[in-house]
Amino acid sequence: MRCDAINSDLATFNGSMGQYKIVKTKDQSYTVFSEAYNEACHSLDGAWDETLFNYLEGCSIPEKSERLGEKALSVLEVGFGLGVGLQVVSDFYEKKEVKKSFVFTSLEIDQGLVEWTIDNWPPSIPPLKGSFQKTGGLDYFNGNCGLGKVNILIGDARKTLKKASKLGMIPALDAVFQDPFSPKRNPSLWTVEWFEVLKKASSPEVTLSTYSSSTSVRKSLQAAGWFMRNAPGFSSKRTSTRAFLKGPSDPEVIDKLKRAPINPLRDKDNET
Repeated sequence: MRCDAINSDLATFNGSMGQYKIVKTKDQSYTVFSEAYNEACHSLDGAWDETLFNYLEGCSIPEKSERLGEKALSVLEVGFGLGVGLQVVSDFYEKKEVKKSFVFTSLEIDQGLVEWTIDNWPPSIPPLKGSFQKTGGLDYFNGNCGLGKVNILIGDARKTLKKASKLGMIPALDAVFQDPFSPKRNPSLWTVEWFEVLKKASSPEVTLSTYSSSTSVRKSLQAAGWFMRNAPGFSSKRTSTRAFLKGPSDPEVIDKLKRAPINPLRDKDNET
């Protein structure tokens, strides 16, 4: 979140998933630390810069927005948090004067976090306007941000994305910001089955970008039918991952996966 949005980096508030603490990162933007997941949503080296690097640039949003012609770019963000992904995309469309629309769908388990973020939306970003609604058993925020149509699906992402897809709410995805809490903290959003859900919701030209380059995550992507390429990591991270539905994968990625005695993550591994 942009630094003009919050008066203090010591702000705390409660959501349905426990307490959150707002933290200022090194680029003077803000992220949130979740008590429930014991983790921050972004790198403390820069929430805004990391989002630009990993997602706007990682998913080639500028190039895709040009190639799509009059078609609205369809973006899915896995983990709304403080809305930095939406802010970065909306800011790009405004500042670059891209005279096209986009559809931004985000997944967030905690409605309290979404409500706080909307109430504290930075004035330098086009306003996020809309209302919470319920359709077909799905709770969501429906609105607009600048040139974009926005849906924030509330609840378990594994269920809400399927419901929204069945309801025809989500155009085939052109970009996926795979940005949930880490596999250690939030394993259910890194499994083979999860990446199969994302694949089904995507267009053939989709780009999935994630900060993770772990072997288990890459094996999960591979088992779900994605092709992968190495990409630079943000700040001190050496590498990250880009995934596509058209191949081939980087040979060095495949070679490393073949040699690694690690299994892909699966839903059954999270069952208790």
